[in-house]
Amino acid sequence: MSRDTAAALRSEPAQSADRLNPLLERQIAETRGRGGESDLDQLLKAISAHYDRLDAERRGVVRSMQLMSDEAQAMTREIREQTATHLQAILDNVKDAIITVDDAGLIESFNHTGERIFGYVPAEIHGRSIGLLLADVDTNNPCDYLERLATKIDDTHVDLAATQTWGLIKGGSRVAIEVAVSKAKLNLLDGYIVCIRDITERHLAEVSVRESEGRYRTLVEHAPEAIVVFDVDAGKFVDVNDNACRFFKMSRAALLGSGPDKISPPLQADGTPSFGVSRGYIESALAGAVPVFEWVHCDSTGQNLPCEVRFVRLPSSNRRLLRASIIDITERKRADAIASGERRVFEKIAANAPLNSTLEAICALIERAMPESCCAINLLDPTRHALSFGVAPNLPREFVQAMDYAPIGIRFGSCSAAVYLSRLVTVADIETDALWEYRRDAARQAGFRAAWSAPIVASDGQMVGTFAVYRKQTGIPLSRDHELMVRMAQIAGIAIERRAAEDALRNSESKFRGLFESVMEGVYQTTRDGRILVANPAFVNLLGYGCAEELYEVPAGALYWYPNDRENFARRAEVEGELRNEEYVMRRKDGSMLVGVDNCRHHRAQEGRNRRFSSQGARAGHPAIDRRRGHYHRFRRAHRLHESGRRKLDRLGKSRSAGAADRQGLDGGG
Repeated sequence: MSRDTAAALRSEPAQSADRLNPLLERQIAETRGRGGESDLDQLLKAISAHYDRLDAERRGVVRSMQLMSDEAQAMTREIREQTATHLQAILDNVKDAIITVDDAGLIESFNHTGERIFGYVPAEIHGRSIGLLLADVDTNNPCDYLERLATKIDDTHVDLAATQTWGLIKGGSRVAIEVAVSKAKLNLLDGYIVCIRDITERHLAEVSVRESEGRYRTLVEHAPEAIVVFDVDAGKFVDVNDNACRFFKMSRAALLGSGPDKISPPLQADGTPSFGVSRGYIESALAGAVPVFEWVHCDSTGQNLPCEVRFVRLPSSNRRLLRASIIDITERKRADAIASGERRVFEKIAANAPLNSTLEAICALIERAMPESCCAINLLDPTRHALSFGVAPNLPREFVQAMDYAPIGIRFGSCSAAVYLSRLVTVADIETDALWEYRRDAARQAGFRAAWSAPIVASDGQMVGTFAVYRKQTGIPLSRDHELMVRMAQIAGIAIERRAAEDALRNSESKFRGLFESVMEGVYQTTRDGRILVANPAFVNLLGYGCAEELYEVPAGALYWYPNDRENFARRAEVEGELRNEEYVMRRKDGSMLVGVDNCRHHRAQEGRNRRFSSQGARAGHPAIDRRRGHYHRFRRAHRLHESGRRKLDRLGKSRSAGAADRQGLDGGG
């Protein structure tokens, strides 16, 4: 059929059933003759020609359609080939193993990544159960496992999430993998597409992270200090260790629901408010520094706890977190207080402070190191065989009066018992202890429930007093308190003994000074080089000087009449150590002669000190000295006459020898 005919047919309205086709009517009309009759042969030829045209047009349409079909098939094949190539390239290069499994759980296809992960080639794995590759799959019934993983619950996150499991590689070793399963139509049959990813590196990293976290958690939980993690913006703790719970006496839940304000008292040690004052610790830590500072915390019972706190910022993507390490420094503070107190006590001992001042410093040390305690130091009165209070700065006056001069005995309190027993006495409960039988009422009125006493013993073993600690709670001292009491008792003994020695020394010095000043003989002391160190008034008067200071300006050698006598005197004293009744002639200030008898002792030199000579001489005018002085002068005069005569004879002999020589010369010349 031609385009015109088709167009005419489409444009003409539909004819009724009793009318012929317009084309047939036109053909009949064309075959009618002049008489009005149709030529049947001509009509059949026209109809046959029309059918021939229709057949030709139909064959043309069929050929066009065949060409179009061939072209479409070629294009389909090309698209399929390109798609398959692209798909195969994707499958070969994807990082996941993609396995197709039929409805019986048998493997149909296996990409290159699967070969690399599991070590099988496709020929070894095709047609075998998926359980060969997955450790959790029952090889006899693998479809249950695949069906469970492929089931959807209309939750995108859950449906797309992979399952971690273990894969079995060739040789039997295991590898960490993730598995995702989807149901699909494979060649018009139900099947499964299994995607497997090797997560060995991630698994090892996760294991390492878990181990590291475990180590960190172990370190934190077993750290000696309390550790809390503080969220600066929320003002709350987000993590705490067990030590923090024990330290603050709070449960983990209660501590995590609180912040620094719940574990800090209103005021710090310096008197400033705990909060509301900018100290810069948090800002410094957030800036990357590691501030370390002292802070007073408190536990759930309200007890203050001096601490050392260290801030460190923790990494976080969306929060400002600080790790706070809290160390209880109560013992350190106590040790510092004890060391400082001991230093003050020794300074007082070295400065020769009054005994009561030194003992009060010891009591202050004990009361600071042992809170809620009152300390007293008693001195033993051997004449009355009783104890008297030396110092008791904080004991009630009535108690001191009741306990003063308590007799030494077993039932007059802890101190009397400590002296009687010569050992440390610890009374945990005064109300029930027999050692307080005769002084229990006094302790009860003062409110004391426990008393600990240590004897104070001097270096020679002699008892000199007691060291006592009174408390208003029953109990016995801790080991550290016991050691402190013993040490303080020893220091108190040193102070008491030193004071007694100094008193004895002063008394002895006073007696010696009295003898030194009032003795009739002259007494003096010099150094080896002749410097006079000390001289009594009798010696100053013997030599005619106005005062000792004037005499000290004169060298010792200048006091001797004969200069060599001083050196000989010193040399003999060094050799013999002591000289007695040595007679020397000395020179008075006015130049007159003084003969005296000297008794001398040589003092051996100590390291860094000069040697000294102490001498005691008989006073002038003594009969024995006068007689010796006469004999001495007569001997010296005879000696001088002898020496003068000898020198004259020597000069005469020399003159005679010279005259004889002159005469011999003259004789020879003549």
